[in-house]
Formats: sequence, structure tokens, C-alpha cells
Amino acid sequence: MKSNLYLLPKHYFWVAMLAAQILSALLFKDLADISQWVIQSPREGTMWVWYNRWPIAITAVVAFGIASYFKLCQRNIVSNNTFIFLLCLFSFTFYSGMINPHIMMRARMDDGVFLSVAQAAKYVEPTESVIVLEINGKARAHSDKQLLRPHVAGNGKLGGENVVMTYCGLTNLGMAYTPEINGQSLDLAPMTQLENNLVMYDKNSGEPIQQLWGQKEADINKETEARMREWPTYRMPFNKFALAFPDGEVFVNDYLIDDMKPNFTDNPFLAIYDPIMELIFDHAIQDQATNVEPTFPTIKHIDNRLPSKEKIYGVNVGDDYVAYTKGFVMAQAKPINVNIGGKAIVISYDEAYESLGIFYNHTGKAISKIDFYGDTEFGTLERVETVKAGAYWIIWANFFPETQINRV
Repeated sequence: MKSNLYLLPKHYFWVAMLAAQILSALLFKDLADISQWVIQSPREGTMWVWYNRWPIAITAVVAFGIASYFKLCQRNIVSNNTFIFLLCLFSFTFYSGMINPHIMMRARMDDGVFLSVAQAAKYVEPTESVIVLEINGKARAHSDKQLLRPHVAGNGKLGGENVVMTYCGLTNLGMAYTPEINGQSLDLAPMTQLENNLVMYDKNSGEPIQQLWGQKEADINKETEARMREWPTYRMPFNKFALAFPDGEVFVNDYLIDDMKPNFTDNPFLAIYDPIMELIFDHAIQDQATNVEPTFPTIKHIDNRLPSKEKIYGVNVGDDYVAYTKGFVMAQAKPINVNIGGKAIVISYDEAYESLGIFYNHTGKAISKIDFYGDTEFGTLERVETVKAGAYWIIWANFFPETQINRV
């Protein structure tokens, strides 16, 4: 009889503990970036876990609490070392899935720090590539390094327009959006990555938003076209940005640079935590840049027409997708005049500013000469808003397999 009474609490302990560990591992598998180095989660699974993360998390904590209660009531139900191990395992997977992403990737959608060109020269190398956003004569530069962890950077309006820069280091891509859909404001923050591209979420609705699509997951599932407005972006070296826009602004990550990041006295946790996260992020990005294979083995469609990590300039008008390589554009004697999605487009490389530009051609004329600002003998052309400047081919082709290459 005593034996049966002893086994009953032990049985309950292990049922509760197993439930806690499985649920916590589910959060870790689908919501923690680090897990996707080795585990491939289907999109549908990740989205299901995201939508149900709070019930899963609460149930996991309650289950672990029940197991702990039985351990407290009957100390010898398992050894102390075993219980400590299970506690550490649960804490690691739960923290990694539910808590760490929101500390590790602290968005700066409304409180981004922007410095003058002269001030930013202390933090950005002269030849460092920056992603440029220019609206109504106002320009901002964002370096890959400074954008890497916030993923979302802004501080209100630029040139009178509400706009934020979103960034995915795995795709090597910055995209500027107006953070609203159908007139509803969005509060964007990083969520995870799927197929090596950033997935954000709207804090207001909880809806995931894939960076490359700019749409809420629910809208995609309903096959509606509602999406954020995209703004033109392009790349150039920082010193060329300073030359082109001496009064421009430059984004800096306040939890990266020495003059602004928390010190040990201000916040001992972040003072230790942030440098560790920087090392992990730097490793992942370096691995992505130098290896043929993607850092996360989640790419579904491999296209070998270009080297996997070739940095392309993808552009689309409607459902017509074309990718251009910088080398191809630079090799042309004149600007490329081409039709994409029924629109006349001009593509050229400006040697003085070391920048590839893609413009709408509304003039009805073939353009034989165009400068960095889009000025031609027939008037000034506007940049195409759908350009993905410097994205890795393997990720672009995975999302847009119908893409043509270097169309003329």
C-alpha cells in the first residue's frame, strides 16, 4: 500500500514535468532564432505557436509549478541534481522562446537615435555601405551594423511622411515602410525569421508581418492585398552619402555604441548581455555572408542561376519580378531602358556616388544619361519604391522564384 501511495505523486510529478518541458520546448523550437540553426519548423507550425504562445506559456508554467509542488511535498521523488537540471532546461527553453527575442532585438520604431553626418562619422566607416531613405528632400542613412539588432528604426516623420526602416541581416535587406495598413497604425517589432527573412509583428494586433511582403499573416491567409506602403531605398558608401546629403541624418544603435549603451552601473544585466548578443549576431551574419549555404537551413526553393550569396537589386512592378546584378549594370555603356510590369524603367550605376539607381521613366523617351539624383535631359525621374537593394540572391529567389535576371 505504501508503495502505491509513493508511486502516485511520482507519477503526477513526471506527467506535469513532461508537459512543462514539451510545451516550453515548443516555444523554443518555433519562437527562438537559435533553434532554427538545427530545427526546421514549417511556417504553419511557427504561426500556430505564435498565435497560441500565451496559453502554451501559461500552461507550461502551471505544469512546472505542479511538478515543483510534488517535489516540495515529497523531497525524494527525484534527486536534487535531477530537479535542478530539469529546472535549468525549462528555464532556458522558456526564456529563449518567450522572453529573449524581445530583449535581444529591441526595436527603435519611435525612439531611434539619428545623428548628423559629422557626428555619425565617429561610428560609421567612410566606405561602409548604408541604406538610404530619401523623402521630399530629407535623407537618412542606415548602416547594416547599426540596424542589425533593432531591425526596426524610426523616430516619427521624415519629409512629412510617417516612415520606418526595417532590416533583416540574413537577407542583407533594408525596406522602408509606412507603418499602417488600411489606415490602422502598426507598432512594429521583431518576432523571428522564416526562410532567412525577418518576420515582424504588430504589437497592437499581435499579427506577424513578413518583411519582404509587408502584409499581415491574417491578410495573406485571406488572400487580400492589404499591405504597408513601401518607400524607395538604395545603397551607397557612407562617405558618398555625406557628399550627396551633407545635411542628412544617420541612424545609430544606442545599445551598441560606447557613448550611449548601458554601462554596468546603469544596467548590469544589459551591460553583460548585449556584448554576448552582438557576438552571436555577428557570427550568424558573417556565416551568412561567407558560406554558400544559408545560415538557417529553411530555404525551400534553391535557384542556381546566380551564386547563392550574390547581392542583387530586385525590383517588381505588380507580378513582374526582375533581379539585376551590380556588375551587369556597371558593364553597360548606357543606362538600361526596360519594361517591367508595363512600366518604363531606367537602371543605371552612378560612378561618382557608387550607387545603383532604378527609376520610373515617365518621359516617353529613351534615357541615355541620368545622374545619381535621377536628373535627365527630359526631367527628373522618381525612384522605384519596390527595389530591394543588395539582397542575397538565395533569399530573393526563394520568395520570388519567377524572377528574371538582368532583363534588357
